[in-house]
Amino acid sequence: MADPRAKPHWRSAVDLPLMVLATATVLSLIRSIDQPSFTIEIAGSEIDFVLADAALAVLAGFCLQRLLGRGSLPRPARALAISAAAFSAWLFLSSAANGADAVVAAAKLLEYGVLALGFVLFVRRRLQLWLLVGVLVAFTVVAVTYGLLAFFDAPFVESRFPGRRQPSFLGEHDLAALATMMLALAVAALFTPHHRLGRLPLVAGVAGAIGVVLGAAVAGLLGLYLAVGAIVAVAIVRGQATKRAVAVTLAVTAAITIGVLSLRSGDLGAFLRSVGIGERQEDTFGNAASWNERLIDAYIGGRVFLDNPILGTGWHGELPPEEYAHFIDDARARFPDQPATYFPSADDLFIPQQTYDQVLYELGIVGALLFLVFAFVTVRTAVRVAAAWPRGDPDEPAAYLPAAWVAALAGGLSGAALFGGIPLAAIFWITIGMTAVAPSLAPPAPQPQPS
Repeated sequence: MADPRAKPHWRSAVDLPLMVLATATVLSLIRSIDQPSFTIEIAGSEIDFVLADAALAVLAGFCLQRLLGRGSLPRPARALAISAAAFSAWLFLSSAANGADAVVAAAKLLEYGVLALGFVLFVRRRLQLWLLVGVLVAFTVVAVTYGLLAFFDAPFVESRFPGRRQPSFLGEHDLAALATMMLALAVAALFTPHHRLGRLPLVAGVAGAIGVVLGAAVAGLLGLYLAVGAIVAVAIVRGQATKRAVAVTLAVTAAITIGVLSLRSGDLGAFLRSVGIGERQEDTFGNAASWNERLIDAYIGGRVFLDNPILGTGWHGELPPEEYAHFIDDARARFPDQPATYFPSADDLFIPQQTYDQVLYELGIVGALLFLVFAFVTVRTAVRVAAAWPRGDPDEPAAYLPAAWVAALAGGLSGAALFGGIPLAAIFWITIGMTAVAPSLAPPAPQPQPS
């Protein structure tokens, strides 16, 4: 029998469906606005098609072929697949009442779900999982390198604000979320020193730490804390929480926190002054920050929800004025000292800033309950993977990743909404796919030897 700790035969794990999945994953992590596109008009709505759409369509074809053939969803993934399908179906159906533009917005978001299905159908070996993780690490290294060049104002890289937080070519929140996922791999490896991943966790950790700092997203920092907390909790349950691993984890987390807060000190200081902590400045913008704008958006979103509590407005993605414009005056009265630019325009689209309130006011209580069920099944699956994976296995970091990635996603969604064409949508479905497939990859627990 082959030694599971021997050098893995990477080439034997690569097949055409996996290559298509990897390609679709990479293209989905690039913003649609940065990809070549062509536009067609259907039912009065303009639809932009980009390379990611083509890759996802090809991947969908492979998935359909597998499902119509002898393939089927692994049993451990079915509960999660059903809950994801129920939430997705409600989101899509609710968009139908809002016209063609809303249907297109829903379809553009849900098409990334093919990534999750691809993980479940085509990742049948742990080597295949690590190959895809390696692709994500490589992509993160490229994104972080670009962000660093922008930070230092390299002449051949576009940089809006040298020396400040950088979106790279993803976006601040997207970069922070992806970087946290990679950092989680490195932290998990600290608690599983006998893994066979070589230096992959080290590369992931360095790129991840720099990426979280460069993105400098407060929600990303929350995602980091949740991911680290999940990893430490899993390590405690599995009896692997060594003092050294915990100390290194806390030190890295503290260093990243200092880096993020140093890049966001001005913004955070202004927010604290706006809530009465610190001396207020005479300049209105001196007492205002991005989180003040988020509070305004949350207030307006809350009023929209109270106006449509059961079914919500139906999915729009970006809300049209008729759904929210009549609440703008109330918002100005509620936040009288905030700059006029922080309030949405009455004749433009309202762009949600957080997934949780977006789900609430666009999908109503029905959609929120479906989302909660979806989240519960996802967390339960991640916990079961962490509990069932045998200790000492050379692929043991995989026991930690579902819980860590789900936790990181939970934090990231508090600072960004879900739309088609943005990397966070891909990250959302990649995390779901990783969690769904992990139970099928766990090796059987060793049987006790008869005495």
